[in-house]
Amino acid sequence: MTTPRAAALVLGIAALLSVIPAVVALVRARKHGDWELTSTLVFLVGALGILPAVTYVLVAGRPQRLDAFGDVVADLPGWVNRIGQLTNAALLGAGVLFVFLRLAGGRAKVNVAPLIALLLALLLAFSDGLDGRQLFAPRQLALLAVLLAASVARPGRPAFLGAAAVAVLLTLVSGIEALVAPDHVFRVCRTDKCSPFGALYTGVLTNENIFSLLLVVCIPFIWMAVRGRVRLLLACYVAFVVIATGSRSGEVAAIATLLLLVLMRPKLPEGTERPRHTPAAIVAGGVLSLCAVAFAGLLLPFTVAAGGGLGGRAYIWSVAGEQLSRSPFIGFGANAWTAASPQYGVPKALTPTLHNEWIDVLFAGGLIGLSLLALLLAYILLRGGRANVAVACCVLLPVLLNAALERPWSFGISDSLSFALVAATLVPGAVVLRPAGSPAAAESLPRPVAVPARTPGH
Repeated sequence: MTTPRAAALVLGIAALLSVIPAVVALVRARKHGDWELTSTLVFLVGALGILPAVTYVLVAGRPQRLDAFGDVVADLPGWVNRIGQLTNAALLGAGVLFVFLRLAGGRAKVNVAPLIALLLALLLAFSDGLDGRQLFAPRQLALLAVLLAASVARPGRPAFLGAAAVAVLLTLVSGIEALVAPDHVFRVCRTDKCSPFGALYTGVLTNENIFSLLLVVCIPFIWMAVRGRVRLLLACYVAFVVIATGSRSGEVAAIATLLLLVLMRPKLPEGTERPRHTPAAIVAGGVLSLCAVAFAGLLLPFTVAAGGGLGGRAYIWSVAGEQLSRSPFIGFGANAWTAASPQYGVPKALTPTLHNEWIDVLFAGGLIGLSLLALLLAYILLRGGRANVAVACCVLLPVLLNAALERPWSFGISDSLSFALVAATLVPGAVVLRPAGSPAAAESLPRPVAVPARTPGH
């Protein structure tokens, strides 16, 4: 392909310029003590999740082939899989160590949302075992360890900041790679989609859809976790990169997410500061919009004809739908679709997931799994009361928009988006305000550094 030099130059310069607000954001986070153990956990989950693919692109230059649908098929060599095995072991160890450290500190509080996600992941693992596949594969154990760690993590800004750091770092590395080796991060446009730059921008991942999906779900985290006006610059920069990928669902989700953030102006509660109340009409509109998007995504696989296109999605949805009656309550397990899809002539690019969050969970976990997913979404949305509904709406909107044609959250295995699932389950709960002079309020404020008493002179 002819490398789009202008696109590489624009994205590379934008990445270099974005280093300045990124450094400013990091300095402010350190100054306010925002980065803590929970931030490190979320960042590690994200960094380790994308490490195999990023290493593959940087080292091998992303050699690829296209299937009959024009989708990228990345044939990963053995050394990449070995890196994946090491990262799975690291995630398992990090999750266990995090739980130990939080419990040893004696200040951990149990978060319910990660436990609901953990229960759903256990259901999918046991469904795998009942269907004759391996019970608790390594990537399943890694996901379970991460979700268990999230159950004792600190909700709110620390978790959001770790997720924001993953997205910003990925965009910066991809932009620099566009300057150094543009052939590694661009691929030729398909007949049905292209970016404004005349090529599809995959970044240092193997696919433009994965790249855009990872970034777009992190835009709310950047907006809310970063302090000061640099958050606007970084959020808009990441949205710009999403549009540059050429992913159609990503472009829609990025624009809609930015509009919702501007409209609802979510803000995380801190200390004794009274949370900002978004007008009731805007809150109601946001909740109704989320419900409408979720309902449309749920119905889509069952309303599109088998030959309806959508990049081959309509066909795999019809194949999966025909099998649901065989195990309607507990499904077939997390790895069932990957194992069964080749016998139906499904392209390799469509074998990892069913490319719709709802039918993916329904096929893997049945009606019980789908109910747990609905419970998880409802709990995230409502646990913080009216004060935090705006925060939850903005976090969930890009997830639900992409859930119609992709699988943003995997409950079967740890993947490149597990960190975003962890951060979303750590949306802060309701804050009970106390008078500033009360002992409880005093404990929530930073303690002043003790000043040594002056020694009397003789």
